[in-house]
Amino acid sequence: MKDLIIAGAGGFGREALGLAKAINEVNPQWNIRGFINDIPNALDGVKCSHGIIGTIKDWQPSENEVFVMGVSSPEGKEKIANILKAKGAQFVCLIHPLALISDYVTMGEGCIVGGRSSIGDNAILGDFVNLAGSMVGQDAVIGDFSTVTGYANITNAQLGKRVFVGSHAVIMNKRKVGDDAYVCAGSIVFNNVKPGIKVFGNPAKKFDL
Repeated sequence: MKDLIIAGAGGFGREALGLAKAINEVNPQWNIRGFINDIPNALDGVKCSHGIIGTIKDWQPSENEVFVMGVSSPEGKEKIANILKAKGAQFVCLIHPLALISDYVTMGEGCIVGGRSSIGDNAILGDFVNLAGSMVGQDAVIGDFSTVTGYANITNAQLGKRVFVGSHAVIMNKRKVGDDAYVCAGSIVFNNVKPGIKVFGNPAKKFDL
């Protein structure tokens, strides 16, 4: 049985821990070791069944270890993945037992699919994609390091790399969202979204803080 290490001990890292434990209850797969995190006191004052066992920057992966991405920030995921993969780390996907995964779904390395998520036929998820109780329609494409949060709905749409989709947002059919774009919570995207911008509202429009 492989040792499982979660990279990142923030809120999403603890969610990943809960997901790994839920999977183990149904089908024991890993010995969960704990977290690696560059802030050593990140769990201070937090009730958690596992602790921080080292730092990301100093960790040297072994042959018996696999890793889970415990970060939701698209940029943070890419940075941590690059650091650990350069050392030979292997990342696994976590798929909640209650997620609905259709036939012919393509899923990359290090994806996390939470409970109540659903993925339609022929959808493509790149590497390190997070789905937190989200719906992904048939033929949708979600690029590497993107994060789709709770109750969002991605129809037959195409998301680029490092896209963040907020809770309850909807990306309408055949729309494209460019790399590094941010779709705010509750927004409905009727038009294509250019790379690197933030959109908000119904219909979603460019939003500057």
